[in-house]
Amino acid sequence: MPFDRSPRAAFACFFALTLTTACGGRDAGEDADPSAETAAEAEAPAEGESAPANVTPAADPSAAINAPLTTADIDRWQKGMAGELEAVRAASARMKSAKTGEDTLAAMMAVQEMNTVPAGAEAAGVELQRYKVIRSNLSAAASYLAPELGGIDPAMLSPAQRDELKQMNQTRLEQLESAVPSEVVEALRPRAAELRKQDLELVGARLKGAGM
Repeated sequence: MPFDRSPRAAFACFFALTLTTACGGRDAGEDADPSAETAAEAEAPAEGESAPANVTPAADPSAAINAPLTTADIDRWQKGMAGELEAVRAASARMKSAKTGEDTLAAMMAVQEMNTVPAGAEAAGVELQRYKVIRSNLSAAASYLAPELGGIDPAMLSPAQRDELKQMNQTRLEQLESAVPSEVVEALRPRAAELRKQDLELVGARLKGAGM
């Protein structure tokens, strides 16, 4: 029987491929090159044997994401907050010009943290998950270094209470040390109030943008 080369037959074959069954009967989930499997099996160590010394283990992507912060991450956080604030303001502008309930809802969702973080990561010049680690840890550290902003004002406390608050915040900073090393804390210290204000401005813009 001659092989049917008509367009209709070709389309039928392509459609079958998309359903994971190839025209020749080979399962599409199988490796197209059997020699690759043979090479992989040859390179794999036998049971009880160790891997060859020249084989480099696959890198753990979470290691880079969760690596301790550096002083350069402080500037990245500041740029990221600026990028997020710009995204919030753009969403707020869309809300003001919304003509339908769907437009309003979409704008309200756009000001939420989960939807502005990508803009922050882009502005910071880092991968999304890494930016989340940077912003979370530095936001916490800045709040401990500048507790008078958005928290308890030490001026309203007694000397004993101020000492207690200072010690409590120092303890919290020490607990962050695996993520925020001491040299990063010291670099953040003179900028903590400025960056804390920027962080709070972003929070306030979100609330305003959501109509709260």
